[in-house]
This record gives sequence, structure tokens and C-alpha cells, in this order.
Amino acid sequence: MHQCLCISEILEAIFYFVFIDERRRFSPYHPLFPDFIPSPETQDRRSIFRLALTCRAFRDLALNLLYSHLRNFWPLILSSRPSQLHPNIPDTYRPLILASRIQILSQPCQDDTAYPSFIACAQKQSPLFPKLRSLAWRDSSLTCIPVLKLLLPTVEILSLDISSSFRKAIIPVLPTSAPRLKALEIKGSLFMTDKNPSEIESLLISYPDGLTELSLTCQLHHVPSTILNAIALWPSLRSLTLKLGIDSIPTLPLHIPQPFSALTHLHILCDDNLDLFTSFLRTYQILNFGSSNNPSITFCNLKTIQFNAEGQSSANTWSQFLTSLANTNTKLEHIFITEQCYFQSIPPSSFEFRPLLAHPNLARLSTLILSPSRTTSIVLTDVDILTLARICPHLHILDLGLRNTPVSLHALNIIVRRCRELREVSLCMDVPVDALRGGDHENTDNDKVGLQPNNRLIKLEVGDSLRPIACPTVRPMPSSPELTKSISRFLHAMAPRLKGVTFSGMHGGLWRVVSDTLWMMATDEDN
Repeated sequence: MHQCLCISEILEAIFYFVFIDERRRFSPYHPLFPDFIPSPETQDRRSIFRLALTCRAFRDLALNLLYSHLRNFWPLILSSRPSQLHPNIPDTYRPLILASRIQILSQPCQDDTAYPSFIACAQKQSPLFPKLRSLAWRDSSLTCIPVLKLLLPTVEILSLDISSSFRKAIIPVLPTSAPRLKALEIKGSLFMTDKNPSEIESLLISYPDGLTELSLTCQLHHVPSTILNAIALWPSLRSLTLKLGIDSIPTLPLHIPQPFSALTHLHILCDDNLDLFTSFLRTYQILNFGSSNNPSITFCNLKTIQFNAEGQSSANTWSQFLTSLANTNTKLEHIFITEQCYFQSIPPSSFEFRPLLAHPNLARLSTLILSPSRTTSIVLTDVDILTLARICPHLHILDLGLRNTPVSLHALNIIVRRCRELREVSLCMDVPVDALRGGDHENTDNDKVGLQPNNRLIKLEVGDSLRPIACPTVRPMPSSPELTKSISRFLHAMAPRLKGVTFSGMHGGLWRVVSDTLWMMATDEDN
């Protein structure tokens, strides 16, 4: 065995990478708000168990990780002596040596009959989970509250899915029951209203230094402005996830010095459109009085902006948002702006991509996902793509929701080769017969000098050409064998690991042939 594998810190990092499958935890094309605690569906427990059986050097470290994330109480229960009242429920638990490994407990809805046995055991072996740091509790029954209180003293990250009665019983005791709490996530169908936010507001005020992470998402109600005002001064709040509504935006001007000064990750869910998000950002900004007609968004430490709307935004709204975003000095790394409205309520319109490129600090941008509604398109040119490739060399994901006006294969080739870390691309492409011959881009051929193939691109999604009303229609693309072979060779030279193309539109036949040819080329090289 290599000497590096004798270092426990290296083994722990490797085992954790195997255990938490990031591919299942996060899908960039359908970005979800991040969970504070990894879901059991993202865990590869079988592989970690096999690593534990590999050798003695792996055993303890692998088992520590395997039992650090526990889905429920049942792995701790022995089937030694069934109870007379509940013959299917064992009444003794595994020794403390096993329970002491648990750091994360993701507890789904539990059988109430297990709680009395758990409490009886906890009274003998208190605390039962001395290293418990993260707890996701999904049982909203009142009978579980005594058990929940036993687990809270060491918890730093807490996720609750609560109902109205459960909220009234557990929220008031959280400050004393969970004194080490640093991150709080509250979900539920009904837990607050603007008329009666006192329980949640009192809870947040009770932590004088604030929290580092907060998530409040309710299916039926928005976060009221009083809650936002209470947390705006927290000095250490880094991550904020909210469901916004009209009542979330204060009606009076705010005079809060440096609100959300430490915020790095902002995740917003909204039933409305992008106007509400822009209003939120401008309300809690530090106004740039030098350009009061167009105040800038100046969350100075913000790295991630994620907005998921159920409504439709006009092209003018998108333009204003991109312009405001470009006026900030924030060094953004991830931008997710998506609209998921499937019906048409506004007339078709388009907005330009170019204002975003005026942002002064996009060098660290890793993820760019802009997905407007079906009636709105993004005016994108080859020059925009070449500029993006130059100012964002570390892009990993580029997804414009197949809502952009078409760009050429030449532009695709440049950005894929120049952004060497690019893994996934989703764009509308225009592929006329002469596209691979350079077309009108002879003056930019020098850009290709010295650019190497991209060995990381594994996903390419292309769509029908979308053009504003004033633009000419796209000419039909012939599906000749020579063209399909030429495109396949071109894409394979650009990204050798690319094994297929996902296509949405009327030219699916051509792209299916291209995709099959790419798969054979990549497979032959692998062999």
C-alpha cells in the first residue's frame, strides 16, 4: 500500500468523497436549494462498507464515517429481547461505543412506539450521541419532543420540518435546548405569517451573535419583512435561503449600516418574477449615491446568487437585473437565475446578454445558468461568447436554458478550448453548411492558435435556433452524411471525452447521428 494511504487525514478525505456522491446531490441543470444536511440518497454506504472490509488500516476510519451519518435509530437497536406490549420493537440499544461515532442524524418519520425505549436508554447513557453535530428531524408529532430535546444540546446544524402545533411546542425552547446552534433550516406548510411572526422572530433575536446559516421556506407563506430586518445585522451570516413575497420587502427606506455584510450565498424562492428579487437586492444594499439613478448591488462578499421564480419576467426586467448585477464589485462565482412558468402570460420579447459582460469581477465565475421563461429569449452573439471566454476562464457550467439566439460552432470551439475547466454547456446553435469552414470569422482565427482540446467537457446540449422578431429566420440545415461526419470530427477534436449530444428541436435526426458517431469515437479511444 502506498505510504500516502497511511496518513489518516488523506484517507478521511478519500472516504468522504466516496461517501457523498455530489453528482446525485446537485444537478446543475435543475438547481435545487442546498440542504444543510446531505440527504441519505446522496450517500454511497455500500462502497464505504466495502472499504471497511478491505484491510485493518481502512477499517476504523471507514466505520467512523459509515456510522457518522445515521438515517434513523434502528441500526442502534438490538433484537435481543422483544417487548411484551410491542413484540416487533426491540428494547435495547447498541453500546455507546457505536453511538459515539454519530455526527449526523437524518431522522425520517419515526414510529412513536420507539420513543419510550429510546428515552429509557438515554437516561442510562446520557448523552447518547456525544458527537452529534447535525440533526435533520422530520417527525412533527408532539410525542417526539422529549426525544428531540435529548439530542439538541450538542447540535450545531439543525433542520426541522414542522407543523403549527409542533412549532408552538419546540420553537420557544430551542434557545435553551440548542445553545450551540449555528445553522438553522425550517421547512413546513405553515409556520409563520406577517401578522404573527413573533415565535420565529423571538427565536432569531434570542441568538445575540446570530447564526452563520439560515433557511426559511414555507409552502403557503412568505418570510415577512420583520424577520429580514432582524437578521440583516447578523455579523456572521454567510448563507441565507428564503421564500420571498410582496410582504417581504419593507415599504419604508432602511437605514441599516452594511446589512448582510458577511453574506456569501443567497438563495431565493419566489412565486412572482425577477422584479421582486431585484427589489430585495436594492432594498438591502448600500446605495451608491454617485449613481443614484441606477443604484448598484453591493453585497461585498456575495459569491453565489440563486433565484428560482414561478412567474414570468419581461425582457426589460431581465435587462435591469443584469445591469444592476454588472454594477456591483462582488466577486461572483455562481449565478443561477431560473424561471419555471409553463404558460404564456406576456408577449414574446428578448434582452441582450451583453450587459452582464460589463461586470468588473467575473474572473472567478464558475457557474452561469440563466433560464428565462418560454416567451423570453436572450440575444447572444459570437462576440459575446468570445468575450465571456476571455473574462471567465474558469467556467465549469454554461447554461442559457436553450433560450439564446444561435451562436456558431466557431464560438463554441473557442469557449470550450479556452475555458479548460468547462464540463457542461447548454446553448442554441446555428450550424449552416459552411460553419466548419470559418464562415465570417476569418479575422478571429488567431484566437485558436495555441488552444488545446478540452478534456473535461462531458455534456453538450444544443437546441433550435431562437431569434428575435426582427432577425431573419434560420435556414434549414441539410442532414448530409458529409456534414454529420464533419461535425462529429469537429466536436471530437474540440472535446475528446464528449460521448454524445443532447438535442431539443426539429433537427434531432442530424444530431442523433452526430451523437452516435461521437460515442463510437470516444469509445474507440478509451479502448
